[in-house]
Amino acid sequence: MNCKICSSATETVFSKMILLKYEVDYHQCQNCGFIQTDQPFWLEEAYNNAITSLDIGILKRNNELAEAIPKYIDTFFPDSEKYLDFAGGYGIFVRLMRDLGYEFYRQDLYCENIFSKHFDITDTELKKFDVVTAFEVFEHLENPLQQIEEIFEYSDNLIFSTDIVPHSESVEDWVYIANETGQHIAFYTEKALKIIAEKFNKNYYRYKNYHIFSKEKFSLEQINFAFYGIAKYRSFFGLKKRRVNFRITRQSLLEKDYTKIQRILESQSSRILND
Repeated sequence: MNCKICSSATETVFSKMILLKYEVDYHQCQNCGFIQTDQPFWLEEAYNNAITSLDIGILKRNNELAEAIPKYIDTFFPDSEKYLDFAGGYGIFVRLMRDLGYEFYRQDLYCENIFSKHFDITDTELKKFDVVTAFEVFEHLENPLQQIEEIFEYSDNLIFSTDIVPHSESVEDWVYIANETGQHIAFYTEKALKIIAEKFNKNYYRYKNYHIFSKEKFSLEQINFAFYGIAKYRSFFGLKKRRVNFRITRQSLLEKDYTKIQRILESQSSRILND
């Protein structure tokens, strides 16, 4: 089996019982360290429920994203206006971001949109976005390069999250393998992600489990501010130094969205009565 990222040879490193019933081998690339499973014949069964019952951290994770991602957007893409959350699940993140004033839409072919109804990709004529986000998605990709290319059709800029293959522990015991659910089938090293960035002519940036692919090249000042909270101070004509603040104040879309949904529901009710 060749690596799905760089086409190099792989080595079988361990086996796991997928969905508690299928014994499956995991193969690691000898060049970039990417780990992939056997051909995942079990995916349809694994996605009987798009959000697994083991994902009890979904609300905590979305609250953390709503705190971190605005800083990344405003620092790295200060002129951006339209956003898409790819494979956005129940729409929690989209709703939180719209509440903060970011015009986000949700895309997901497999999961019901519960929290951001009327703000799905099917509800807008937009085909291109300034930034796409994809959180906890890459580890689900059966054909990573092909599917990442599809994401780039929406935008040249991608903010995403996925955990990096660890060095300090046995990969076989890594909790991120999540073999009980059968949904995690692709695991990346930083080298593998850099190779992907090069294939798509993107710059690559990383902070912990957050990653950015972008056509933009960011300054050290931007990186320090967004990732490490390091603010640069400047002196103006000998006066008091002032912090350079990249954060943009946005007006919440909550009231505007409420009015829009109210009009949609009124229109639907009127059509039913007229019929």
